[in-house]
Amino acid sequence: MNTPAPPVVILGCGYVGTRLAQSLLADGVQVRVCARRVALLEPLRALGAEVHYLEASRSHQFGPAMLGLDQPVVVYSIPGVRDLPQGEAVRRAASAAYKVHARAFVYLGSSAVYGRSEGNDNSEWVDEDSAVATNDPEAGMRLADEAGVQAVAQNGLRTVILRLSAIYGPALSPTLPARGVRQRLRGGQYKLWDGGRYYFSRIYVDDLVRIIRRAADRVVSGQAQNLMYVVGDDHPCPQGEYAAWLAQHLKLPMPPSVDSHLSGPGQIIRGRRLANARLRRELDLAMLYPSFREGEAQIDACEQSGTVPPLRLNGSESAKTEQSGAKPANPAQPPLPTLQTGLDFGVALGGQPVGVSMVTLAPGQTLEPAAHTGAQTPTVYLVLSGQLAVVRAGERVDVGPRTLVPGQAMLHNASAAPVELIAIAPPR
Repeated sequence: MNTPAPPVVILGCGYVGTRLAQSLLADGVQVRVCARRVALLEPLRALGAEVHYLEASRSHQFGPAMLGLDQPVVVYSIPGVRDLPQGEAVRRAASAAYKVHARAFVYLGSSAVYGRSEGNDNSEWVDEDSAVATNDPEAGMRLADEAGVQAVAQNGLRTVILRLSAIYGPALSPTLPARGVRQRLRGGQYKLWDGGRYYFSRIYVDDLVRIIRRAADRVVSGQAQNLMYVVGDDHPCPQGEYAAWLAQHLKLPMPPSVDSHLSGPGQIIRGRRLANARLRRELDLAMLYPSFREGEAQIDACEQSGTVPPLRLNGSESAKTEQSGAKPANPAQPPLPTLQTGLDFGVALGGQPVGVSMVTLAPGQTLEPAAHTGAQTPTVYLVLSGQLAVVRAGERVDVGPRTLVPGQAMLHNASAAPVELIAIAPPR
């Protein structure tokens, strides 16, 4: 029997929080979303989320935002809070989470902790063990937030700190427009710093949601007490490479190049070549959108359809056989069984299991390697109907019916229709 997922509280529910809430609600998880502008959260209320007003500068409001929930997972996604010392708001939020016995506290931070880029060669890889920029004001603010989280973690609160790269993705609602280079390129607001030679990392919003959920699950399950990851996709690249590809893709002119020494205070360059090896290894996770090409293709699909597919992460549940007790009209010739999701073919025919069953992936659902059977040797899948994204060894390919998907692959239904597969378990 599966253990019910803990409820989730999202403090500061903006773009990322909304996509996280959509994913959790699609999987039947209880979600409470908190923000100052609660009117923007009404679409999530319609999906089943609890909506709660929160003013982060008022420290007494963090506790009530979590009350009434049984050991929740708390996700903190609030930028710097005015009228409070840096790090104080997140420390108070973490303390409130500790008092309600939260199972995990997830802080969405920034890779800005590694400092500025302009004037330097930033092609070197940066990971969790790289030196941070303690003399940089922006980095110092983020490090103060991390210190606030870590101070409460010393009391026993289980925590996750994510140092995020640039986040991009499609429009999630009329009040939450798309994020990323595409929008600024279309608006003529995008610039190439020093010819676009600086490396930048990015993360597609759906992959970020999967990382948040997977990291929180690892802490909740007791596999880890405190985690920290740098978060980026598999292909950090020079700014000019991305801009040239996207401009050609959208049939727009190349953006102008600007001298980084002329950048204003709000335009400090903080590009980084982030290494996600630890994240992928410890979370056993492959990117659905390993580079900007796959991510931009998905944004194309969302813009063309006008919808964003649901992002379900829970594995397929085995179908339950209804026991009505009714006898067939002719006992000598019982009706032939129909295929049921998760039911072994041999069992369906009244015999021993043969290791073959049917799996249905709902729109937005992901199936990790061996998730269907739990076998050490991954299950092989045959696509019966629909279009499926397969990620194997960091490479993504879209496949259709009659395709045989080998082991060690992750399956994701990015389409708007269910995908049916035959699961073939390895011989024991």
